[in-house]
Amino acid sequence: MCSAALIKSEKDDMRDSIIDTASAIFSRFGFKKTTVDDIAQALRKGKSSIYYYFKSKEEIFQAVVDREADVLRTQMEQIMASDMDPREKLSAHIKGRMDLVKNMSNYMELLKNDDLSNLDFAEKFRKKYDLEEIQVISQLLQEGIDKETFKVKNIELSALAIVTAMKGLEVPLALSGKYANNLMAVIDDMLDILFYGLVKR
Repeated sequence: MCSAALIKSEKDDMRDSIIDTASAIFSRFGFKKTTVDDIAQALRKGKSSIYYYFKSKEEIFQAVVDREADVLRTQMEQIMASDMDPREKLSAHIKGRMDLVKNMSNYMELLKNDDLSNLDFAEKFRKKYDLEEIQVISQLLQEGIDKETFKVKNIELSALAIVTAMKGLEVPLALSGKYANNLMAVIDDMLDILFYGLVKR
């Protein structure tokens, strides 16, 4: 490996170490109580080492949340590429997504912590991933229409409604209580309504 590639690799490794460590600390103490000093001490580095890679605590937190969101994105891509039929794909995506989100503490803090609403990247992040999810659901609905599995009048509005329903469950699932303890039962009920409606036929 040439020296330039080696230096780049070392930089990438250090950046990943910062994100890994920061993720654990943010998860334990929350964004507000965590300091760059905490992250530096856990890494046994000086603060200047952290600031070489990230300009601020906010930028570190953004990288942490982006990594968690990448897990969701990878799962969506795997489901989209699978051989399941459209209904199975939609069900797998919703169940898998909600199960992952429940355990993504930093992503959930970004959603539910009002103190983070003022961060420059927070609203952009939410809009970006909302749009990505709407696009994925739209693709699944279109696939279902093409295969005569779904009957959808307006794909964009239907995709928006499904994503809105999922997001509406995020905060209750992140809190303790009966909804968090019965995740799949709640999602199964939502899927029954989605696929069969409320009206008895």
